[in-house]
Amino acid sequence: MMLKLSIVEQLVVPSVIIVGALIVGIFLRNVLLVVLRRFIKKARWRFDDIVIGAIRSSVIFWSLALGFYVLIRTQGLSPETTENLSKVLGVLVIFSVTIVVSHICTEIIDYYKSVITGLTSAASMLKNVVRVAIYSVGVLIVLDELRISISPLLTALGVGGLAIGLGMQETLSNFFAGLQILAAKQIQVGNYIRLGSGEEGYVEDLNWRATIMKTLSGNRVIIPNKNMANLIVTNYQFPAPDVGISLDLFVDYRSDLQKVESVTVEEAKEVQRTVTGATRNYEPSVLFTRFGDSAIYFSVNLSVNTYADQYLVKHELIKRLKRRYEKERIVVPFPTRMLLLEGASSRKGNKRV
Repeated sequence: MMLKLSIVEQLVVPSVIIVGALIVGIFLRNVLLVVLRRFIKKARWRFDDIVIGAIRSSVIFWSLALGFYVLIRTQGLSPETTENLSKVLGVLVIFSVTIVVSHICTEIIDYYKSVITGLTSAASMLKNVVRVAIYSVGVLIVLDELRISISPLLTALGVGGLAIGLGMQETLSNFFAGLQILAAKQIQVGNYIRLGSGEEGYVEDLNWRATIMKTLSGNRVIIPNKNMANLIVTNYQFPAPDVGISLDLFVDYRSDLQKVESVTVEEAKEVQRTVTGATRNYEPSVLFTRFGDSAIYFSVNLSVNTYADQYLVKHELIKRLKRRYEKERIVVPFPTRMLLLEGASSRKGNKRV
């Protein structure tokens, strides 16, 4: 009778524990995680699928690990055997958690890669850095679990990290400056920018090392990210892509200013409506600005879709205004000055040049 009870204890009880742990794991994966996902979706957390998906792949293993732990502690094994098996089980669980955390972090990076323009080129390097950091922490936790002193290892890692940091100072500066630029979203691929040093053009690429700008002449300007982060940058497409521009003109003092304004606005509206690059449905305006030496100055205000479109728009407007002013007899004078001559010459009157 005692022999039969011993067989039951040795075979049936462990089987029940393991099967029970497996059933609990399947229940957690197929029921509780589904309910948890629905709850998180109501909270509108953007990373719910990533986290739940990563946990779902390991929840059965964790449940079985818990079952084996209970089994180890209840089978009457020697203290040394129990301790060793518990450590092995603990190491496996730690590595499993490390893999899950690494998967979640890399999936989040992939998510931001699709959201933040320009992060694609830096994503691979960033994921590798994150993986190395997470697995390093996992290894340290495992060593601590195995009662292995990690102080010498931490010292070696600190010295090695310092040496690597000094050797890669420029690379790391550019890398983190690039991440800062991408995260701020104030400069993005496709924007037309002007640097404080004078260069201007379209941002063609933002990678982990440098910002690449394409000028209107087709040349590429490569700016290291650490320099880019310290420059004064004018972004002509932030926060809105359309750009307001003005064209400075002047007419003769004898001109009918009301007529000048109406004629100029009429031509500007036509340019705004028909020329490629001009912002549609924008109402141009004319503002007289000052009395000059030989003319009255004014500006024509227009809007273009991008900063570079202004050149074609101004080109067309100048041609149309020249033709229209000639037709309407509106004079754009040559610069003139009045000279007062002293002595005998002054008695003959003033000389206009």
